[in-house]
Amino acid sequence: MSTKRSGAQRKRPRPVKRNQAPTRTRDSLSFAGRLHGTIVLLLVLCAALTAANIVSEPRPNAVSALQGTSGTSGFELYTLERDVNYDDAGKKPDTIRGTNIADTGDGAVILTAPRIQEYAALPTVLAAVTINDDNTSSLEIVPLSGGPAVHVPLPGAGKVEFLRAASKRFVGFAFSSAPPSQQHWKTLFVYDTEDPSTPPQEIRGHDGKPVSVMNWDFVPDTFSLVVQNAAGSMFLVDALGSGKPAPLGLHAEFRGFIPGTKEIYVVDASSDPADKLAKNSTIDLTNGTVRPLDIKAVIRNDRSWPGATVLLNGSGRYAQSISENAAGKITSVLTVTGLEGSETLFRPDPAWSRITEYCLSPDGKYIAVEATAPEGATDRYPVLPAYAPMRTEIVELDTGRQARSLPGFLPSWCR
Repeated sequence: MSTKRSGAQRKRPRPVKRNQAPTRTRDSLSFAGRLHGTIVLLLVLCAALTAANIVSEPRPNAVSALQGTSGTSGFELYTLERDVNYDDAGKKPDTIRGTNIADTGDGAVILTAPRIQEYAALPTVLAAVTINDDNTSSLEIVPLSGGPAVHVPLPGAGKVEFLRAASKRFVGFAFSSAPPSQQHWKTLFVYDTEDPSTPPQEIRGHDGKPVSVMNWDFVPDTFSLVVQNAAGSMFLVDALGSGKPAPLGLHAEFRGFIPGTKEIYVVDASSDPADKLAKNSTIDLTNGTVRPLDIKAVIRNDRSWPGATVLLNGSGRYAQSISENAAGKITSVLTVTGLEGSETLFRPDPAWSRITEYCLSPDGKYIAVEATAPEGATDRYPVLPAYAPMRTEIVELDTGRQARSLPGFLPSWCR
């Protein structure tokens, strides 16, 4: 689906869960040997996919593009605003906006399209997944300095999800073929935005076969990826195709990276059947060291439930929402918990009292909090559905002060 580019100038006025499984780890010295050289800049791309498996053009909706202008790059934060309302022309378009923390207002419009599923931000481009009339996906690379968008050739008709971006040039995504094709199911691909003539490359596992993923992410500031396949097995692999995958064991959940480090956070069931508590651990990708992580529980009542555990540092300090349903309306607070205890950091305005997701800013000073109305209804998008409408609140981590309130969700810090 083609996107609309905006010439607006800068204004200044979910992890996937599964049944828990036992952990399998390797000897640290052997692990470190296998890992050597994977977190470095590499020199060659993976072997290209055969032309027979690549469709030269996606199947976009016919939407004319607007002229773009320079001056929209370099924003600190982007958000996606979906609009489920209709006017005489049909459904109102979705919008991706860019802004800076010191700015005011709703931010600059970067691009629009009838249905935007998700996006990922690089320094000079945005990668945007749009939804076609038949609910298949298109993937476009949109230059922030202006110029036409580049359609990424997908491996046939199907759906894109788990879009991520890293290392100033790469985007990765999972692709599932549309019926009746059985060729791909959440197959992981990586695309080099600086080499648009080369099609997306499949990421392959220990057996040399393409990987179907449950979760994955780029290692910060590298060309490497942490991948959790559909069976829960995790490994480290190079986006550029050099070297063999390094095993990281079998884990119930992969919950991302500890901020500012190359340590990943994983969760497993206890090896003791009588112990119902999950076991939290970290794995240092530079040397293979595995260490337990002490996560203190938030004290809450029996009518409430916790949100995701978002680590703030390597000592087990974390942010977590606590929600409660009262007379059909959900209200939430955001708590911060450490070894010394738990405290409420942020309570949204009653009109936006339901917290959905949250994540830490790259500098560790702010938390972006997605919020919606207490009785918010889903927008019914086929992949990555959200509530409508939504807002992103930018909260100072040290003080709980609300620094900005922005339309939309999926803040780029969380991508």
